Amino acid sequence: MTEEKIQWSRQEDVAFTWVHEGKEFSHRLITKKLHGSPMSFHITTYMPHFDVLVEGDGEHEVILYCLHGWSEQIVEATGETHHFKQGDAMYLPKTYRYRHIIGEAGLVVAVCATPSKEAGDM
Repeated sequence: MTEEKIQWSRQEDVAFTWVHEGKEFSHRLITKKLHGSPMSFHITTYMPHFDVLVEGDGEHEVILYCLHGWSEQIVEATGETHHFKQGDAMYLPKTYRYRHIIGEAGLVVAVCATPSKEAGDM
């Protein structure tokens, strides 16, 4: 049973997860294991000039919100291109695939995922 109470979390107080060693890491700030939340909230940081193919895992729905930096996103199936920058939000269904090219300033995004992703989950 989850305890019904307001809880706080700081990046400095949680372990971080390397999503791609040396290129992308995430602090899982709010999770089911830590706080009983059915969704998780993360801050994910990408290093400059990282170019990666991103695919949904068939389980998690995800929302991204750009806090700092920018990237170019190219949807593989359609060729649609989007310049993702500060203030932009993006919804990702359970299944998706796009090329993610990080700009010269790197990229920092707020991430919400359901069901909850835990520290160590990719």
